[in-house]
Amino acid sequence: MRKLLVFILLLTPFVGQAQISKILGRWNTLDDRTGEMRSCVLIYEKGGKYYGKVDMLYEKDGKGGYKVMQEPYAKEYQGVVGTIVLLGMEPKGDELKGKLYDPESRKEYYGKVSYNAKTGELDVRGSLDRLGALGRTQHWIRKK
Repeated sequence: MRKLLVFILLLTPFVGQAQISKILGRWNTLDDRTGEMRSCVLIYEKGGKYYGKVDMLYEKDGKGGYKVMQEPYAKEYQGVVGTIVLLGMEPKGDELKGKLYDPESRKEYYGKVSYNAKTGELDVRGSLDRLGALGRTQHWIRKK
């Protein structure tokens, strides 16, 4: 029994790291209010911290789907591509915690990012408070 407990304690940090590694890559963001696809965010690790950069924007294609928005962008979208939206987040167990930036409101929020193994989606929660009680969650899907 004691050996089993030691084994579980030694294995626990690697389980968190496995979940964190699934967060890396390109993710399509979905507006939590409308459900529409808005952008693609590239999540990467640099110096032990995690960042997310808006890689591209989407617009409706008129056929019920979406296409990549081409430059020149409308005034409200200028400067959004290339914006860092996950700001040096740090791993805490099997999730990332830190700050999120919302280009639409131009505000920073407390944030939490976790990989949902059941759905294969990324749960991104932004909140006004550190505990996450006052906020919203978006569900991002991996870009294929």
